[in-house]
Amino acid sequence: MSRRVAREELFKIVFESELNEVKIDETLESYLLRDDTKLNTNEREFIEKYSKGMSINDEKVVETLKNNITGWSLERVGSVEKALLKIATYEVLFEDVPAEIVVNEVVELAKKYGDEKSHEFINGVLAKIVAEKNN
Repeated sequence: MSRRVAREELFKIVFESELNEVKIDETLESYLLRDDTKLNTNEREFIEKYSKGMSINDEKVVETLKNNITGWSLERVGSVEKALLKIATYEVLFEDVPAEIVVNEVVELAKKYGDEKSHEFINGVLAKIVAEKNN
C-alpha cells in the first residue's frame, strides 16, 4: 500500500470539505461514490479510517492547531494549509505513526499544492505540536 498516495487523496477530501464548509464525512461519501480513483483496498481503508477519525476528533484537532499557530488565527490560514495541518495533527495525536514520517509527507504535499512558504509554515506549526505531545 502506498500511504503517500492515500494521504494525498485524503488531503483532497479534507481540502474539498474545507472549501465547501461541510463535514469530512459528507465529502468522503461523495468521493467514494465517484469511484474514479484507482485506489487499492488498503488505501481506501486508510482514507475511510482517517476521515472518520478526523471527524470524531475534529474539536481536539482544531483546538490543538489554534494553540500552536502563532501570529495567525486558524480562520486566516489558507485551505490547503489548513487541510494539511488537520491531517497531520490528527495523525500525530491519534495514530501510531512516527511524527517524522507524518511531518515529512505533509511538508512534501505542501510543496506540491501550497504556495511558496506553505511548507515552512506547516513545518513550524507541526514542530510545536510534536514537541508539545512529547512533553
